[in-house]
Amino acid sequence: MAGLLAGYSAFGANLVYTLVSVPLALHYLSKSEFGLWALVTQIGSYLVLLDLGMTGSVARFLADHKDTMEDGEYGSILRTGRLVFAVQSLTILLIALAGAWLLPFLLDLPSALIPAFKILLLGQGAIQSVSLFLRAESSPLWAHQRVDVTHWATSANLLTSLGAMAGGLGWGWGVYSFLFGAALGSLWSWFLPPIFCYHSHFIPTGTGRGDFRWNLFLRMLKFGRDILLMQLGGLLCSASPIILVTKILGLEAAAAYSIGTKALTMGQQVLGRIVESAAPGLTELYVRGERGRFATRFYQMTAISIALALTLGILLMGSNRIFVSVWTQGKVEWSSWGDLLIGAVLISTVASRCFQGAFGMTGELIKIRHLSMLEGILLVLCSLALKGWGGVLGILGVVLLVNIFISLIGGGVQVARAIPAGFGGPKIVVFVLAVYSSCAFASWWVGHVCASPAAPMITTIFLAMASGLFISRKLIPFFQDGV
Repeated sequence: MAGLLAGYSAFGANLVYTLVSVPLALHYLSKSEFGLWALVTQIGSYLVLLDLGMTGSVARFLADHKDTMEDGEYGSILRTGRLVFAVQSLTILLIALAGAWLLPFLLDLPSALIPAFKILLLGQGAIQSVSLFLRAESSPLWAHQRVDVTHWATSANLLTSLGAMAGGLGWGWGVYSFLFGAALGSLWSWFLPPIFCYHSHFIPTGTGRGDFRWNLFLRMLKFGRDILLMQLGGLLCSASPIILVTKILGLEAAAAYSIGTKALTMGQQVLGRIVESAAPGLTELYVRGERGRFATRFYQMTAISIALALTLGILLMGSNRIFVSVWTQGKVEWSSWGDLLIGAVLISTVASRCFQGAFGMTGELIKIRHLSMLEGILLVLCSLALKGWGGVLGILGVVLLVNIFISLIGGGVQVARAIPAGFGGPKIVVFVLAVYSSCAFASWWVGHVCASPAAPMITTIFLAMASGLFISRKLIPFFQDGV
């Protein structure tokens, strides 16, 4: 519970950062400059992949040995991770340096913005490098079910970044204010979790320190490879749309896509906290052989996540467009079709991430490791094949379709095989589709009958509340009956 509350605190800080930073940045910067930072942020997220999945691998291996820290195996995992992270952090710097010189030409960036792009990407690379170098010192938090510390550090990071960025914009630093804020805020994430780990004796001393072991590294790398494939696929799905929009439609369209889908990103984060916070405890149940309780808790968690995603998706369907217009003071336009798509994307991605999370907890990522990668590759290929047809909505439609047909259906089938519970998957699909499409039709009909632009939003809010009550009685029992 502490982890979940801290997770929502971090989400609240992220929400404050987003709500304040976007209109503030648009006040001081052009849409092209804002799009440039959005682009650099997404490219920077790819640099994280250079950890080769070792972050999740180290944390998962520590969970297997946290109850016997004195035998040296736990300490060996940490020492092996330290050396690997040090090498990887240096690699990130080198890749960022190469990208700063090559990417402007590959992405056809305006020549006036190329110097700023180089500095921003190098700065982002340096921040990512330091974060990865210190990763081993905070990795015990997940194994010891203290992810709340990580979330509190993230909250402080975001709020500090916001204050520093606002100061930089006010001082006339332009787009570099984002980099200044990111660097200053990262100090919390760099130092607070490691200090807590040492203070709580999560870092072994004496005979428990262990040593670097090549065979252990290979085992962690094998598990990390599966995590890497999933992370790369996930990043292709989350980060590549902005890069594709930049390449095909330009930086202003990238800014519009980034802002128009902020609510989607926020929704994914807030609902993702449920799985993230439950994962350490569920993993411990699985490691200790309590498979029945594991299955029950997993399906209950999935039920809550999907129910909330459906309710929030209905809310976004009729309100996001108006929110974007008010939020940006009319500088960015978004369509009702875009709202319909992001609501559906939210439901689909939340459900598919629950299914994928099950295999991270059981350590059997091999069963689904290729799904995210396949989804990401198809997203990129299909978006390029469109050649700009449909604009940002065309790309968003591709995001939805590939997620449904690859990760949602594929992940659901694998979960049903690995954790049988007889929860009636096809019935749930029909139920969710019926509720969402009915609310979409009602919102559309009200919008055409009533002259007031606020009518669809008011209708959707009412439908979301009514659906929330209906869902709690109809959807959750589908998951609970068979466990």
